[in-house]
Amino acid sequence: MKKEDIPFKELHLLMLPDTGRTLMIDDDLVLVDNIGTSLDTDPMSDFVSATYPFKLTFALTMFCLRGFMRVRLNLKEYTLAENDVLVVLPGSIGECLEISADVELVVIGLSDHRLVGGKEAAMSMAMLKFFTSTSLMHISQADMDESINLYRLMRAKVEQPGYSFKLEAATGYLQVLFYNAYQWITDYNRQQVQRVESRQQQLFEAFLELVQAHYAEQRSMSFYAGKLCLTPKYLSQVILEVSDRHATDWIRDYVILDAKALLKSGRYTVQQVGDLLNFSNASFFGKYFKAAVGCTPRKYMLG
Repeated sequence: MKKEDIPFKELHLLMLPDTGRTLMIDDDLVLVDNIGTSLDTDPMSDFVSATYPFKLTFALTMFCLRGFMRVRLNLKEYTLAENDVLVVLPGSIGECLEISADVELVVIGLSDHRLVGGKEAAMSMAMLKFFTSTSLMHISQADMDESINLYRLMRAKVEQPGYSFKLEAATGYLQVLFYNAYQWITDYNRQQVQRVESRQQQLFEAFLELVQAHYAEQRSMSFYAGKLCLTPKYLSQVILEVSDRHATDWIRDYVILDAKALLKSGRYTVQQVGDLLNFSNASFFGKYFKAAVGCTPRKYMLG
């Protein structure tokens, strides 16, 4: 069977299991954990021990407090163990291979980038780049303790009876987790300054730097390949080999991330956002945005 013929069951945010510890806010955020619960009687096991591959349609972050879980994501295998954080990006193909009976997990599911760092485009793309290369990060006990404390505080606020600003409060806690994660990545990268990168990795880094500088004006592969003195076909092959993503996906993500921030700023019309990002007309911008996000720019702006 060819790879493209393999059926993948889509996993949507609303399909995360109800463990008795599951909270959902406005179909945008799900908080779930099995802290202090035996996996033998834990409904979460139906999700984490699924024997079939599934395609995530949302962002998923898992904190492991104890035990372990072995997973396959986009053909790469990872073992999530104590003090590990697993970040799964939307569109990833995942499968649980093995799980220990004593595993304790905290799971945060997000349906939209606007909940974390929407205005921090450079930081968001740096994190996207990092977690595209590897989904797993090991953190210190102190960082894990702080993360779980933030999670508990967020849960308590969401569960507070009569509180009218649950999503807003949760967004605040998520932003702290977002900035903490960016700090973890920064610290990790500092420790890798002496590493020797392959020629392909260097090209990937150079490509992303160019995209970050020119995505608002240039979306064609020929432009970026020309800047790097390569053919578009060769550059596309290198980017796919290094990152497991198409080069055009990276360009699109930069454009869409900026478009989302501009639309949510309240300062521009849809037409003006399209103009700022150098689309030929509002119709073309609308089709481009909807193909990537699933809704029109106007609906996203008003949502």
